[in-house]
Amino acid sequence: TDADGDVIFQEREKRCPFWNAQQLCDIHGGLGEAALCETCRQFPRVTQDYGDFIEYDISPACPEAARLLMELTPEQSENDCPEVTGSFPEYDGKIMQQRKDQRRILFACLQDTSVPALKQISHCLELVTQWTDFSEGTSDAICTEDDILSFLNGCEVLTEDWKMILTRARENPEVSLFYDAALDKEIRLFGMDMLYRYYLRTAYSDDPFAILLPVQLAAFAVCTVLTLTAHIKIQDEEQRLRIWQLFVKEIEYDGDNLEELEWQLETNAAFSPAALCAYFESVGGA
Repeated sequence: TDADGDVIFQEREKRCPFWNAQQLCDIHGGLGEAALCETCRQFPRVTQDYGDFIEYDISPACPEAARLLMELTPEQSENDCPEVTGSFPEYDGKIMQQRKDQRRILFACLQDTSVPALKQISHCLELVTQWTDFSEGTSDAICTEDDILSFLNGCEVLTEDWKMILTRARENPEVSLFYDAALDKEIRLFGMDMLYRYYLRTAYSDDPFAILLPVQLAAFAVCTVLTLTAHIKIQDEEQRLRIWQLFVKEIEYDGDNLEELEWQLETNAAFSPAALCAYFESVGGA
């Protein structure tokens, strides 16, 4: 029984005890969908309840959800029809409207296919720094693949797939980053999805620089995929999709890893907006 009085399964080595060696659910396999708990029935469906309205999404932490997301076009991925609840919100209405307007502008950037996706990600970073009057002083730090791999290798690893990917990346240190045109659509869709899930949450924060973090998080995810696909020499779309999916599962869905990444994005000059933009400039096709 947890602190809220709910009856829950006790984890075994930080995993559900009913998750078998094939990474499938014994309960679902043996008793069917009707026997699943609420969490497992809902996943990968994501509900963002803002009080007076609700937005819905599916989490790319699920391989099938990630595949469905990447089947969309950037124009299809935005859901601008939230469910209105009529409840009293716990945020300033003017700030929330500002966040909605800003998110719409960021979406428009990522939907504009006349400009390469990497350049649009950089443009999104530049926009949020302008909106917050954020100044990085005279720092000339540049985010490098070594910075990215160092962070990833310092994180807790949840799956054997991710462990294998990081191991292969360490074994191939000398690579040249490249920009595969097939990545363009993936970058736009994944970036929009991350902004959809995180950007409006900043309306609850008193920190004027809070809107930087969701865009930096999306940019760092793109840097991760570019770096790992280069180091392990992946050009197959299905294998690359697995890296997108595992980034969400390993980094976003692990509280300690996400907290450390957020701290690094706020304090590490190598992960500042300007440094991330410099990284994209270093990749061919940006």
